[in-house]
Amino acid sequence: MISPGILLAAAGDERFASALSASGVDRVIAYHSSVYRGLGLPSVAGLLPWASANSQTLGVLPGVIAGAGSTPVIATVCANDGLLPRAQMLERVRAAGSAGVLNAPTVGFYEGTMRSVLEAEGLGRDTEIQLIRDAIAVGLEAWAYVFDPEWARRAAEAGATGVIVHLGITGYPSLTDGEACVAAAKAAGAEQILLHGGSLRDPQAFRAELERYDPIASNAVTGYMGASVFERTDDLTATVQGWRTATTRLESGATR
Repeated sequence: MISPGILLAAAGDERFASALSASGVDRVIAYHSSVYRGLGLPSVAGLLPWASANSQTLGVLPGVIAGAGSTPVIATVCANDGLLPRAQMLERVRAAGSAGVLNAPTVGFYEGTMRSVLEAEGLGRDTEIQLIRDAIAVGLEAWAYVFDPEWARRAAEAGATGVIVHLGITGYPSLTDGEACVAAAKAAGAEQILLHGGSLRDPQAFRAELERYDPIASNAVTGYMGASVFERTDDLTATVQGWRTATTRLESGATR
């Protein structure tokens, strides 16, 4: 059982993984799109056909694991990759020393016709739910991005280690009804429910988000997952401590 106030943070190289570990985050994520952010490009580039997301993860994973030291590392896995399938990816990330996986890049960002086609062709949400089950079956943690209440429910029921409610690309308007997703995950038995993205650029915004939720939902949130929020700070230790303070307040239900 992971205590309340958990923080997950993304890294794309050994140096930053080491800094994150030293700052006290609970999990370091070897994130494919960190490659782009390291070049000054936006995270959304990770959804474009520039490279294989799974290959990028495998490329950064050894360095991130080396830098993270004793902090467990979670590897992003594109669940619907037909050229580097999830079974093969799970074997390779486990052999490399990863403690678990996260479903990224995710079809949750797609809407309209594009999303409908992906779902119809068997490349949609079901593949990401299956990733959870497959990861757990081989002894890995399974962290799950979710974008709607049904997704949150299914991820929790599949046994996700943690349900991460994705509110959209950080700094942009939310795509997701966070409160409804949290409530659905909690009702389905999720023990770890985190928030990520959208307006959550700092701990104050995190607290403001929770203040919009009813008390049951706000008190069900146990932590935060961040990427660019941690990468673009001038004082990583202070930033992590600020988030730690904001999220551990949840333990006593002091969100209001």
